[in-house]
Amino acid sequence: MNIYLDGENVTVNTLAIPFGKDIGQMEKEIKEYTIKEMNNVDSNASSLKIGISEIVRKYGFTNINIEVNSQFGEDSLPMIVIVDGLSMVPTLQDGEEVIIEKTKNIKVGDIVVVKDPEYKLLIKRVGYISGNQVFLSSDNNDTINVYENGTFHQMIAVEKWTNSSNIVGVARVWSSMNITF
Repeated sequence: MNIYLDGENVTVNTLAIPFGKDIGQMEKEIKEYTIKEMNNVDSNASSLKIGISEIVRKYGFTNINIEVNSQFGEDSLPMIVIVDGLSMVPTLQDGEEVIIEKTKNIKVGDIVVVKDPEYKLLIKRVGYISGNQVFLSSDNNDTINVYENGTFHQMIAVEKWTNSSNIVGVARVWSSMNITF
């Protein structure tokens, strides 16, 4: 079984002799599951394959070989995130779609998406790495004055340390860049 995903779409190709099995329904279930897992910050290629194996077994298949590929390569999961805020201007704009590669393999200068207890998800640049600790910085460090719901707010860019285990992935594609992998 070959699975290809790009952050938005999933293609499932089943290479099997069905013998009375509803391959179309199975592929539909696999697509729905894959889309859900692609958008799950805690999933990875291994957990995706385990879930797909369970679906396939439910349809009576036992000898299963699952290949997962994306625009980032074999066993690399993409995920789309939407930028919320101005802290990464001018690199990223508020409301911009960014495709990340789910990976913990980061380096200084990468733009990463991070799980954060206070903000849920942050998109920031890696400023420093010290052991398991990663310093997240903003591209825009200006204080921004905003009127929201009739109230004046000063927005200051969030910069903080986090544990590397909180990294969801690295930004690879966004609209204001030339696409290269």
